[in-house]
Amino acid sequence: MTETLEMDLLAGLDLPLFRARLTMRLLADGVLPAYKGGMLRGGLGRSLQRAACPQTCWDRADDCDSSSYCAYRWVFATPHPPNDNHLHDLQDVPRPFVIDAPRDRRTHCVAGDTLEFGLVLIGHGIDYLAPIVFSFEHLGHRGLGRESTRARLERVEALRPWETIGAVIYQDGQILTDVQSLPIVATPMVAERATMLSGDLRLTFQSLLRLKTNGSYATTIDPVALVRAMSWRLHALATFHGGGPWETDRRRLTTLAQQIKIAEEHMQWVEWSRTSTSRNQRQKMNLGGLVGSVVLQDVPPALRALLLAGSLVHVGKACVFGHGKYTVEDVR
Repeated sequence: MTETLEMDLLAGLDLPLFRARLTMRLLADGVLPAYKGGMLRGGLGRSLQRAACPQTCWDRADDCDSSSYCAYRWVFATPHPPNDNHLHDLQDVPRPFVIDAPRDRRTHCVAGDTLEFGLVLIGHGIDYLAPIVFSFEHLGHRGLGRESTRARLERVEALRPWETIGAVIYQDGQILTDVQSLPIVATPMVAERATMLSGDLRLTFQSLLRLKTNGSYATTIDPVALVRAMSWRLHALATFHGGGPWETDRRRLTTLAQQIKIAEEHMQWVEWSRTSTSRNQRQKMNLGGLVGSVVLQDVPPALRALLLAGSLVHVGKACVFGHGKYTVEDVR
């Protein structure tokens, strides 16, 4: 009975997801950053804005006075809907996508090398698959990194739920399918898969975790802070991009998180910085975070589903750059 009540805490979350893997092939030798998520996110934004907006809006999206929301504004500068009191004090509306950045840290690449990375579209963000794909195609033409290394978007694969393989939906300039036939990860699928997990889980953070607690970034894993951040992220994503606010008892989720014990922790802080060129002004951003693994014991059923959902949409700050990506493994 207790497990059923706990699982009911996840009821009402409506947040479909679509996962894809993109492959770009370099057409020339070049130097790329070690952490490529910022390069991909920034390049996608510039390409999408040039495709969706008049030139007067380029690099000036904040000044746009249009009453309609183009693909760029919805994906990269998601507005807070007027007359909507949900999360009215949220300063930064979450974007409906995350990039699963390449784990390859090589900086010197040669013509013929491939660059593979993942993309997760969230809720209504799935509707913008086609312009996003063609924006990555355009990004390859414009070039990657500071040296503008030319590349070709070779293919896009739609990944099946919980698998690393899927059908090719884009090949050499052609979209091969439509949005209606995409393999979607629905929230009930996450809850169902979570029932196969035990209470002992290993979380492996494959990209930098930036998790604020008590006003500063955590240097160790705090299960309560992790659960609180994940529940609020899912709530915000569902509010702005899914089926509506996730009305659940977040205090109860926090109470459940206090039961979790840390059996092992192998985490370290890694520094990383990038240069933002927003509004054509170069600004250095420090985006370091934690990487490594942690074993959690006595994870209640509701939180197993919550953590599993978090592994799909990432957690913490700078998720659109690829930060906060982790895997969930059963350690029974």
